[in-house]
Amino acid sequence: MLALCLLLGGTAPLAFAQDTSSAPGNPDPFAQLLENARQGAESSGPAAGQEQNVCQVAASELVELASPVEGVIHAMHAKRGQRVKKGELIAELQADVEKAQVNYAQVRVQSQSNVAARKRQLEFAERRIKRTEKLRAAKLMTQEEIDTLETERDSARLDYDAARENIDIMKAELALSKAQLADRMIKSPIDGVLIEKLLTVGEQVDGKAIALIAQLDPLFVEVSLPVAQFGKYHKGEKVIVHFEGPQIGPRDAEISLVDQIVEPKSKTFGMRVVLPNPDLAIPAGIGCHIEFLSPKKQ
Repeated sequence: MLALCLLLGGTAPLAFAQDTSSAPGNPDPFAQLLENARQGAESSGPAAGQEQNVCQVAASELVELASPVEGVIHAMHAKRGQRVKKGELIAELQADVEKAQVNYAQVRVQSQSNVAARKRQLEFAERRIKRTEKLRAAKLMTQEEIDTLETERDSARLDYDAARENIDIMKAELALSKAQLADRMIKSPIDGVLIEKLLTVGEQVDGKAIALIAQLDPLFVEVSLPVAQFGKYHKGEKVIVHFEGPQIGPRDAEISLVDQIVEPKSKTFGMRVVLPNPDLAIPAGIGCHIEFLSPKKQ
């Protein structure tokens, strides 16, 4: 052994140290390093009975808010980053003509003078006929006189009915004017956050979007799974969402949709998870991974 070590340029003590390095109780440092790496990989993976898959957090709705009519923006009532409610006024187009039309229609509807006049004429004609009942019974009136009174009464009734119908027409015109004015008041169709203003005061609206509104409560988590897992998960099952980047703890969520079509090229299918976000602490667009719970934890 000593001669062999001298030929290799070593010494007896060195050869002895190398021989004893593989003895029991003195593990090989390289083997120990491999073992540590293996254990680290196992500890960072999903726990037994669980699976994790990469996913993406997205807004549940993204609305490019537009106007049903053309016009010039008169005012913007919401700012970027502002939370808005469904039906809240976001933008207002110039509407001087439409407001004037509404006021005019309201005055016409509120004016009942014509109806009142026609009603009095009808009542007068009916009183005249009533006063002549005894004369007609005694045959002291000619048939021509009777026909004249009845014709006047019938004509007064037609005028009164026409006046009332005209009020209904004016009410319909008022409703139309209000609808035309409402078209120039652009309101949010959802609860959400105004992400971006695309137009501002003084700009022309001619089919362009005015603002971008995102619904962030709830959020949708879009997951792509390999076809081998098809049929394994179902709507209504609970999952846990873990987020990348921001310091946000895991959140409970629920599967809302499992696609029934497999993408042939990637051999994957999609899944959607609904994630409550009432405090808006979770931003849309961040990466995540899904932890599928074992049946015992559902």
